[in-house]
Amino acid sequence: MASGTRSQQTLADFLVYLGVELQVSPHTVAAYRSDLQRFLVGHPEIPDRQAIDRHLSSLLSSHAPASIARAAAAIRGYYRFLHAEGLAEDDLAEGLLGPKLERKLPKALSRKAMARLLDHEPEHPLGVRDQAILQVLYATGCRVSEVTGLRTTSVIRDHRLLRAFGKGNKERLVPIADVALRWIERYLNEVRPSLRDRAAKDPGDVLFLSRTGRPLDRVRIFQVVRAACARCGLAVACSPHALRHSFATHLVAGGADLRSVQEMLGHASLQTTQIYTHVDHERLRSVHQRLHPRG
Repeated sequence: MASGTRSQQTLADFLVYLGVELQVSPHTVAAYRSDLQRFLVGHPEIPDRQAIDRHLSSLLSSHAPASIARAAAAIRGYYRFLHAEGLAEDDLAEGLLGPKLERKLPKALSRKAMARLLDHEPEHPLGVRDQAILQVLYATGCRVSEVTGLRTTSVIRDHRLLRAFGKGNKERLVPIADVALRWIERYLNEVRPSLRDRAAKDPGDVLFLSRTGRPLDRVRIFQVVRAACARCGLAVACSPHALRHSFATHLVAGGADLRSVQEMLGHASLQTTQIYTHVDHERLRSVHQRLHPRG
């Protein structure tokens, strides 16, 4: 677990993720908030697995089975979110709801869909910013929380790298394509100065700013992705995390080795990255038919 991770801040981020990115009903979000606030009482840092087990056991004498199941589901989702965001090295609640279910394949946009999303000429200045955000998400596979944390100094142009900070504020350098760099340059030169001038409070060197000059949050970046998908007529995989999945899926499908993809994604464990070995069944079937003596 990342040192110094604050439970209340991560809870707030998780509830935003549920309501905005997953579009879970307000009723369910409120229920999860109640369950998790009760669980996190007395835990300024993220509780360990023993604390999870003690908490659920303490509910046995005073809560109905359905209420305990919901609390377990809330905790399970919270820890899965922490792991996916790089705030926890391991998913401490893995298997909490019984035998491990088959992991769902990540949703990813096709190459054709990505081309529709990215090959677009904006009609207004904020569109240039939005296009730069889309390019960064797909070109680097960064988490949305990492994109909100980017600084103007995060772009290392001469080496075609982006400096991102993941779990535990751990730095990693991710290659970034020239086309994404060009969009960042255009945003920095044409748009960001005017956005910064509108700020009531100096945003410092935060890279992506709102129309009023404030740092963008994860909710706004999700809205940028969703609006871009709507513009292109894409009805599925419309989230920043889907672009991260698309980044990794297309790399693996193109023959990238898992260790390299692991480094670029900032996964602590190769096991997390291995899910991408299952995402391109058509390519595997093609290889089998082409190379197997009786394919």
